[in-house]
Amino acid sequence: MDSAREIPMVVTATLSLLSVVTWSIIRFVVWGPTNSVWTYRTQLSRDLLRFMATCSAFPILHRVSQACLEYWPRLAQYVQPSREPLTQFQIPRYQLTEADVERAGMWSNKLRAISHPPLGIDAECTSPIPDTSQFIVLYVHGGAYTMGNARQYRGMHVQMARASQMRVLGFSYRLAPTHTYPVPLYDAYMAYKHVRHMGYADSQIVVAGDSAGGNLALALWQLTRASFRALVLFSPRVDVVSFRQSWKTYDHIDVLHAYDIQDPLSPIRQLLVPNNKSLSDLNMLSDPFIAPIHADFTGLPPTLVQMGGAEVMGDDIQEFTKRARMQGAHIELQVYDNMFHVFQASLPKTQHLDEAWEKVHAFLHS
Repeated sequence: MDSAREIPMVVTATLSLLSVVTWSIIRFVVWGPTNSVWTYRTQLSRDLLRFMATCSAFPILHRVSQACLEYWPRLAQYVQPSREPLTQFQIPRYQLTEADVERAGMWSNKLRAISHPPLGIDAECTSPIPDTSQFIVLYVHGGAYTMGNARQYRGMHVQMARASQMRVLGFSYRLAPTHTYPVPLYDAYMAYKHVRHMGYADSQIVVAGDSAGGNLALALWQLTRASFRALVLFSPRVDVVSFRQSWKTYDHIDVLHAYDIQDPLSPIRQLLVPNNKSLSDLNMLSDPFIAPIHADFTGLPPTLVQMGGAEVMGDDIQEFTKRARMQGAHIELQVYDNMFHVFQASLPKTQHLDEAWEKVHAFLHS
């Protein structure tokens, strides 16, 4: 990034951080926490994440959210540097197998027509200490399909490497609204094929993701129907037209806001039909690749789902796990009381954070 652009972004991220921290302190001291059981560190973590989510919902503030997402993790790395070895590289194009493409249903023709990025897909691999595992985690970052990249989610990769004691490969899939669906699925598929090219069998691969990344992890499994070692999903997005009660109950607590699918600025609209185009094909909203709550779960690998007990998507996730179990899937749901969306990514450390990562370790090594 050139300095002419970087300096304003650093200033924006710094001023935003100071503003959120100051307001969070004042509110906590004067009115108490948003959730009565939260510590200040939990309140601050929620406020930081909610600020980014709020800014990303408004085009006029999109640069603010981008600056925060870019530089806040860098600050965290400076304060708490990681020792885990890191390798950066680009993922080349691999052949799309016809059997996999056919499974994509309504997206098959679009998948065939997607062009690979000229320089490849940016990726990085974080290794645990010691690096002795024969398994690997393919991590798909969140960000509502509209923001984020592997570098910005490096903190999650490090946490996952420590918890799993496995290598973690993260990648930067192309984002909406510039790139519409199924481009992110294509990029995830290329990352999966690269992991196979590295010599890992499906049974040695764990696919993990948070929020939209959890949605994409489930879509990747539906596309490949691979016998992965496991799936690990943090607050996965499983429905896009939900009106379940949790969207109303926790709207003022969670880091996410309720949204209207008919709003042209909503993330799902930007992913599917950007530029104010009409959402005329309503079938895509119930397509299992977009809304995996409607998927056929036959053959689903062992799956761990973690969610906060105070997040707007809570009822969606619980319904998703219920349907998967009814189809015979081995799926473990862990609900952390009073916690918000993807609290595992929080800095500073929140309540239940260590417990959640310890349970990831226990699940993957059971």
